[in-house]
Amino acid sequence: MKIRKLYAITAVALIAAVSVSGCATKRYGRMQSLVPAEAEALDCKQIGIEIAKVEGFELQVAQGSEIDWKSVAGFLGDYGIGNTIEKNSALKSAAERKAQLRDLQTKKNCPVT
Repeated sequence: MKIRKLYAITAVALIAAVSVSGCATKRYGRMQSLVPAEAEALDCKQIGIEIAKVEGFELQVAQGSEIDWKSVAGFLGDYGIGNTIEKNSALKSAAERKAQLRDLQTKKNCPVT
C-alpha cells in the first residue's frame, strides 16, 4: 500500500511540474517587418524614432531574459530550450526590422543615427 501511495504522490508531483513548466516559457513578442506603405510614409525623423523603438525592444528582451522563476521552471520543463528559442526569435525579428530601417535610411539619404 505504501508503494502505491508513493507512486501516486510521484505522479501528481510530475504532472504538476510539467504543467508549471509548460506555462513558464517567456514571451517577448515580435517586431513586424517594414511594409511598403510604411516605408513610403516614413521620413528621416520617423525612421530614427522607429530604430530607437527597435533598440528599446532589444533591451526589453535582454532584460526579460534575466533569470527569474520562469527561467527556472522553463529549464526544469525543457532544459531552457523554449526560452532560448523564444528569445532568439524575438531578437531575429528585431534585427530584420532594424536592417530594413537602416536600408530605408540609406535610400532616403537620411543621416545615420
